[in-house]
Amino acid sequence: MVRYLLLAVNFVVVLLMALAPWAVLKREFGGVGVLLTPFDLVNPQNLQLPAMNTGWAAPFFWVWVLLVLVASAALFLPDARTRARLLYGVGAVGLLLFVAEAVVFYQTVNAINGPALEAGTSPRRLPLRRFSLSLGAYMGVFFSLGMLILARLQLAGGKAFLVRYRGVVVPLVSLLLASLIGALVVGFIRPGLGAEGKVLPLLDAIATKLDLVTYTFQLLFSPVISVTGWFQSLLLATPLIFTGLAVAFGFRSGLFNIGAPGQLTVGAIAAMLVGVYLPGPGWVTLPLSIAAAAAGGALWGAIPGWLKARFGAHEVINTIMLNYVAASLFLFLIAANEYKFFGTTVRLPFKAEGFEARSNEVQEGSRIPLMLDLLVRDGHLSWAIPLALVLGLVAYYTQRRMDLGRRLLISGGAVLAGYVVGGFLPGPSVELTSALTSSRFNGAFLLAVLALLFYNFYLFRTPGGYELRAVGLAPKAAEYGGVNLRSKTVLAMAISGALAGLAATHYVLGGGIDEYRLKQSLPTSVGFDGIAVALMGQNTPIGISLSALLFGVLLTGGLDLNQQLAVSRELVTVLQALIVLFIAAGGFLPRYFIDPLQAAQVETEARAELEAREKALVGRA
Repeated sequence: MVRYLLLAVNFVVVLLMALAPWAVLKREFGGVGVLLTPFDLVNPQNLQLPAMNTGWAAPFFWVWVLLVLVASAALFLPDARTRARLLYGVGAVGLLLFVAEAVVFYQTVNAINGPALEAGTSPRRLPLRRFSLSLGAYMGVFFSLGMLILARLQLAGGKAFLVRYRGVVVPLVSLLLASLIGALVVGFIRPGLGAEGKVLPLLDAIATKLDLVTYTFQLLFSPVISVTGWFQSLLLATPLIFTGLAVAFGFRSGLFNIGAPGQLTVGAIAAMLVGVYLPGPGWVTLPLSIAAAAAGGALWGAIPGWLKARFGAHEVINTIMLNYVAASLFLFLIAANEYKFFGTTVRLPFKAEGFEARSNEVQEGSRIPLMLDLLVRDGHLSWAIPLALVLGLVAYYTQRRMDLGRRLLISGGAVLAGYVVGGFLPGPSVELTSALTSSRFNGAFLLAVLALLFYNFYLFRTPGGYELRAVGLAPKAAEYGGVNLRSKTVLAMAISGALAGLAATHYVLGGGIDEYRLKQSLPTSVGFDGIAVALMGQNTPIGISLSALLFGVLLTGGLDLNQQLAVSRELVTVLQALIVLFIAAGGFLPRYFIDPLQAAQVETEARAELEAREKALVGRA
């Protein structure tokens, strides 16, 4: 049955390669372009195109058909090792074939654009603009990677190999399923690019629809190919890292902290109070403002933790209710300056002058600097942060014989020394674009990195973290082992709240939106987005950082998508919701991908099978 299903998949791959564009030779703003398919050019808007070689796609297509036929035949071979060798060969040849396609395509483009550039033509007026490979070529990459994975499954322990990396497999499959449904949504709500108001031949209409879907996802992921896009994506990912860690910390401790919005709000209030009104030099007020944000979130997280520990009240209900309390307190402080209580007028100093609900500005010494100011000084790249990171990592990994506390202390000293020394080293000059200089990406990202390190070291390298994970996995067993469940519940919720509260530093102290102040537009919804980040990241620090970055890239790319194709940015929200839905369903994968006990059984069976084969080989010898 599985073999026939794979045959059907191979048929779909060939069909898409035949119908989809392999390359976009020229594209105008708004998405209309000239599409190259294996058998024809699709030019719905009759754009001018210079004479060029467009016949390379057809030979490559027929080579792919041959590869797919070889892979399909290999599925029915009786010997597993022979199947694996053939499938490995198909995957490797397929990747090389894609590289050859890319080389031929870009050489063709350079043959047209090269002379124009040498003649001084502006990049915006080149004969070929916004050119790129498209879905037909990308299908070869997906097919080749699939063949390599399928080849590994043919060998002993293949299933256990995938199960071992289920923390990666489940999110990737969920992302793939969400992208497929997102593609169907886009294809349904919009006509093909260039097909508006036109009746095209069936194959051309299909090609323009597939180009629409491809270009949609190219725009969504376009931030990864520019420095400005990276800055904006990391700007949006920074608070998601904090809230994702907050939710994941609760999950690891057996708690569902859905109160990150309220904890972020109270953290923002505390950061504002210290950052605006505490006198003193910046080296005192800035750390205290950051600590206040963490303390405010910790307080708002500890309250439902104590209620659960003392009265058994469920943390989900308590945290949801406290979100509303925090929002009301937030508006009470900055919505007005005067309130009447029992006939007495009380004046509060927190609201700034004007009609807008906002606080006074954070004093300059309490502001987190922009990352651009940390990375570039006086027009030259600063080596301070890169050298600090390198020395910190070197110090940590060269002191493995020491206990964790000393290693961290030595690494911290190395980071500080690297930052000081790097600040004096001359760096290369850099030219900054207006888009970069206007970016609000700030040093709160470095705090997010420190939070990731804390999450990893505390949960997985300390006795306290071990006890919290034990409480999360088996509370009764942990209590029998001497763990105080009540104190650990309060502690877990307090730390989770502190991580969520630190997200406020990005907005209030770092000016993540537009100003260094507390404003009514504080995006507390990132607290709920942290649930999606934690789920997709599988509650691991690396997974959380990558999933936060993914959502940051999608949110940034959503702006380009809306501007160029008029596709609503809500598509990103749809993708996030679908990812969470499919992860909750385990990516519709077999249960051994989501059940740790069944996963362990699969790995045990694989080891037993491998040992049996080794004994058989020894016996034959």
